[in-house]
Amino acid sequence: MALLQPGDLFPNGTASIEFTSGSGTTITPFSQSGNAYVVFETDLINNPNEPTKSLSGATFTSLTASTGAVIDGAGYHAAIVTSPGSSFTFTPSVNIPAGRVLLRATGNIGLDVASFTGLLDTFTATAGYSVRQLRVDATSSLRVRRSSDDTEQDIGFDANGDLDSTALLAFVNADYNTHNSDFSSGTDGWFANGGTADGNIDGVSDGTTSKDDVLRLTLSGGSTNHSVRLNGAIGLGNVHDVSFEYYIPSGQTMDGIKFQTNSGLDGNYQQSVVGTWTSVTISDWSITGGDQFRVYATDGGSITVNGDDDVFYLKNIVVTQTTADGAVTTWYDQSGNNNHATNATESEQPLVVSAGALVTENGKAAVEFDGSSDALEFTQLNLGDNSWFINAVYKSTRTSLEDYLMYGDSGNTRIRIYSTTARIYVSNTSYSYTIDSYRNTQQLFTFEADASKGMAVYQNGTEKGTEQTIATNDSFNPSSLGQAGGSRTIDGLVQEIIIFNSDQSANRTGIETNINTHFSIF
Repeated sequence: MALLQPGDLFPNGTASIEFTSGSGTTITPFSQSGNAYVVFETDLINNPNEPTKSLSGATFTSLTASTGAVIDGAGYHAAIVTSPGSSFTFTPSVNIPAGRVLLRATGNIGLDVASFTGLLDTFTATAGYSVRQLRVDATSSLRVRRSSDDTEQDIGFDANGDLDSTALLAFVNADYNTHNSDFSSGTDGWFANGGTADGNIDGVSDGTTSKDDVLRLTLSGGSTNHSVRLNGAIGLGNVHDVSFEYYIPSGQTMDGIKFQTNSGLDGNYQQSVVGTWTSVTISDWSITGGDQFRVYATDGGSITVNGDDDVFYLKNIVVTQTTADGAVTTWYDQSGNNNHATNATESEQPLVVSAGALVTENGKAAVEFDGSSDALEFTQLNLGDNSWFINAVYKSTRTSLEDYLMYGDSGNTRIRIYSTTARIYVSNTSYSYTIDSYRNTQQLFTFEADASKGMAVYQNGTEKGTEQTIATNDSFNPSSLGQAGGSRTIDGLVQEIIIFNSDQSANRTGIETNINTHFSIF
């Protein structure tokens, strides 16, 4: 299992509680009369027996195996809090990452904690990019930018070692107000068509309710369309809530308004109350076609109105985007070498959340590349002319041409995958292998160059084509996932790419089994 998370249960049924990193947290003991136990990972602090110097309301005593603490699994140690009273405050003396400090209720002092072992805890890689946890000390998989406001956040792993989709979706789909009208000093970005728009209109009364700071459209131009419009408040392809107040005086030609976008694909919302201020809420409006809000005057539902000098009023227009895209700005290298794959250009960032929904393949999170410009770059790896090993879990959705799965060295290094051919370019020399038709199906590819310079390709655990020999002094030097700045990048879903700068031919079966067990590929 992965590291225990807040709310996880110990074997005796007691829950763990997370301390906030670097700050004191008041905890109510699980037992009214007994002691509590604090569990640490040894690799997170310098001295396993000195995890704290500040504790109020209780006595803190470090425990070792010699004093009776039973530690199950390397990397853990314990300390005991005695006589805590009704509550106590624990302050770490070191910066301990959130989620790595646990409190245990009184009971059996033995700690039955299953230790997590990732693929790269067993096999040493040069770089590892994955939507699952590859090392016990890896804390983040991706850094994600949400499209609604361009805020970024690191996303880590859940208790099962998968991408923490709960945290990811909560972050990406946080409500964001794209427009909150303020007509106190003008039209606040709303422009008129077929009339005149004025802001800062006060004293607009329906005989019962009077409102100030109102937007007014005065119709002109005869029998035509009359509207106000707003640009820049729509997150295209996402869901929005819209609320507003409107007032149409009685006795006019116009007898309603229609709230819509500039695209017929998005529908419209007709409002036909006349003579009184009316509040409207439009919920869960999926906008896929238009990039502009428009409010039309209507006559009998038609937006063609012959009503010069007719007016309508708007106030408190609030647009809230409730879903968004989650774009990957950084795919963290979990090998421990910190060679992260990044892209700061928004239009070239692959998605892990699309229109509010998690991108998945076979029940697991995936990173979706668009096939035209998406790519993630890392510092070039000089893997040499032998002894390297690459695993890739991905599904191509391309219908023509080929995917550039990896690219580097100004094009001299490439992995190009066609519908039934894999081509590996080493110092711009092409080595071709016949593969099974694979498009639209999740695949595990392994590209292997062993110590004898023999290069082979495996598809779902089976060798494809004939092993070929790499020319002496030729070098494989990748620097991006996809083709950075190119037009033939990955078109599809990537879940894992691991790069070894060593001969892993003897470990191939074990590595592929580990990958397949997690992703259920074949």
